[in-house]
Amino acid sequence: MSAFTRLWQRAPLWRTALITTGVCGVFSVLFPAPWLVNRLPYYGSLTSKVSHMLGRSTPGTDAQSNAEDEGRRMVSQPPMDAQFEGVIPFAGRQLPLPAGKWHPVLNYQDDVEHGEVLTSIFVRSEQGAVTGFLIAQATTQSLPAAATEQLEAQCHSTFNFTIGDLPQDGSRTECWMTSPIKVVNNLFMTSNQALQGMLSSPLFIPPALQRLGMMGFQLPPVLVDAGWTHIEKSTSGKGVDFATIHTLISPAIPGPKAVVPGSPENWSHAGMADAPVVADFVGRTDTWLKGWLPYLRKSYKGELDSTEPLPRAAAADPGFHG
Repeated sequence: MSAFTRLWQRAPLWRTALITTGVCGVFSVLFPAPWLVNRLPYYGSLTSKVSHMLGRSTPGTDAQSNAEDEGRRMVSQPPMDAQFEGVIPFAGRQLPLPAGKWHPVLNYQDDVEHGEVLTSIFVRSEQGAVTGFLIAQATTQSLPAAATEQLEAQCHSTFNFTIGDLPQDGSRTECWMTSPIKVVNNLFMTSNQALQGMLSSPLFIPPALQRLGMMGFQLPPVLVDAGWTHIEKSTSGKGVDFATIHTLISPAIPGPKAVVPGSPENWSHAGMADAPVVADFVGRTDTWLKGWLPYLRKSYKGELDSTEPLPRAAAADPGFHG
């Protein structure tokens, strides 16, 4: 019998300490402490190799990845006392604003998942009541064509009030729509699932609505989205570029109660047939959007004269804008 065997049998405390040390050593490799990884490079290299063999990433790697992702997502809240009218620069192109004074709410740039996409949100109000909510998105760097599938799906939902598009020519796609948006607990809700995906994004829409709520702005119970999307192949030959503008227009008359005509169920594709006043507002919104399309197309190409005011007849949407 060797000395080690005799010691193993006669020293239970030593035996327990040895087993505990071995188990702790294994756990320290499988679940490394971040502070120890930073102080001992060799230890960090060893634990990284083990984690890679097990198909996991190390805490240090996760932290670095999260930090990089956060660095690529930029959110800013411009001063809301600023106001804009007419044509303004946006994402290397132009953005024509409907009639009225528009205030910036939030800017968001994301170059983590889909190339580079800039989102800007503006609000128009009267006596504290929101009369318009504008969401502008556009690429500042091309992205894969697959990333725009949901944009096209927004236009072709059967829950929209109206739908329109241009014939596809293989190089570009353009569509437009009007769609009902309900406001529930200061959140936007719609049966158009593709559109709901954008409106529910925790990265920009809810924070913008939260900011409006904190500043005392009153949202109407219903909005009508006049949306336009333009997608075309990148001039570089790789991926696509796009711009999409959603102008959410309030049918309410500004005031303490922001009364909306018709009943809640009338503000749907099927329900508006039972409420002429709802059908009238939707029809006027659709007519306005079709007249606004030439200006949206020119803005995509940067062909609008920003020194001249937009024609009042074209810029005046059916909502209240002073």
